[in-house]
Parts: sequence; C-alpha cells; structure tokens
Amino acid sequence: MPREPPIVLPVTLPLLGHANPWALLLAKEEGFSLATASLLSERYALKSDEKPFVRELLSRTRNLWVFRCDQRRFAGDFVVVDMSEPRPERRRVVVLDLKMGAPLVLGGGGAGVQLTHAQLAVDGVAARQGLISPGTPYVLATGDKAVMLDFLRSGRRHARPE
Repeated sequence: MPREPPIVLPVTLPLLGHANPWALLLAKEEGFSLATASLLSERYALKSDEKPFVRELLSRTRNLWVFRCDQRRFAGDFVVVDMSEPRPERRRVVVLDLKMGAPLVLGGGGAGVQLTHAQLAVDGVAARQGLISPGTPYVLATGDKAVMLDFLRSGRRHARPE
C-alpha cells in the first residue's frame, strides 16, 4: 500500500513563486518520486483566494508560519503558528478554513466537515521538531480572507463581540 503524504506542508514566499511548489516539497522533503509527487500535489493546490491570502499574510507578518493542509483529509485550509513566543508549548496556533464573503467565526462554525481532522493537522505541525509541542491548544477559525488576515495580524486569541 502506498504511503500517505503528509497532512501539512510548509508554505514560504519563495515557494509560492513556483508553478507547482507542492510537487517540489513532496519530492525533496518527503522522498516521493517526481511522478508520484506531481500526482499527490493536487491535494495541496491553492484555489480562489487562498494564494493571495497566504502571500499577503506571509509578506506582511513575518512571525507567522503557515502550513498548507491536505485538502482530502478534512483538516482545514491552513495551520498558522505564531512564532513570536519563544516557548513552543505556548505558541498560538490557528487552524483555518477560508470562506469567501463570510464573517470571522471561531470554534469551527460554518466549516461543515472541513475542520473535522484539524487535530491531525496540528499533530503534523508538532511532528516538525521545535515548532509546537504535542498537545498545544489551537483555535478553529473560518471566515473571509480580509477578516482572517485582520484576526491573524492582530494576535488576538478570540474574536471581538459583535
């Protein structure tokens, strides 16, 4: 049985300049053949406003590290880790699902099944040594690109009451 690709892959600004950055990562970091990596890469493809979102987030907020979730595994769109906290167990982690035109909703409301396996995505980030500790708490968030950018940049752990 072929092995499953990782549930999360790191996203960097230079990587976003490639036509198919996921195939490069899967081949280089995970050891998949280029043919297999190309087939698997569609699981991480950025759609609609996802690429502009992640590009803007990374270009303006250097303390946030972003990981793309495997879209077939119902773990959200991205895991975002605030690296400004030096202690891995205290870093703020947000698992998010972008919803065009939607307000910010914390706790996973509005995502349907898209955040069902968010814990697996967070565990995938924790498996990368030194980023976050296993069991680090996380926030589920859904919303439009603009409200999500505002929320992540502000460093708030909770949404403002409406």
